[in-house]
Amino acid sequence: MKRFWSGLLLLLAACTSRDAGAARAGTLILRLVGATGNDGAVLVIVSGGPVSSVAAPAGYQIVSHADGAGTHVMVVGNLTPGAIATINVPDVSQESTYVATVVQVADRTAFALLDPVRYQVTVSK
Repeated sequence: MKRFWSGLLLLLAACTSRDAGAARAGTLILRLVGATGNDGAVLVIVSGGPVSSVAAPAGYQIVSHADGAGTHVMVVGNLTPGAIATINVPDVSQESTYVATVVQVADRTAFALLDPVRYQVTVSK
């Protein structure tokens, strides 16, 4: 009988440990750093893992497209520092593998391209 309970306990522990590592789909937030107050559009490439969908917070318009380089996300609006988009991913525990690279930034008034080096987009929960 003691052997039975030991085997059952071992089986339960094995099942529990597999569930702990199971993928959990969820949302990550793209946050803009370095906005100057007159920025009207930003193009970002999100790489490091699959993106199921992209959404914009109120006040922004968004379009996205995925290819071999990652998910290209263009956000348009009166850009300010903070959340500019959310991405749905198949496993939020892989958050650290996602990287957002700013490719282009445009001025809101003159539509002139701005230096993307001055901007950063972070990816976090």
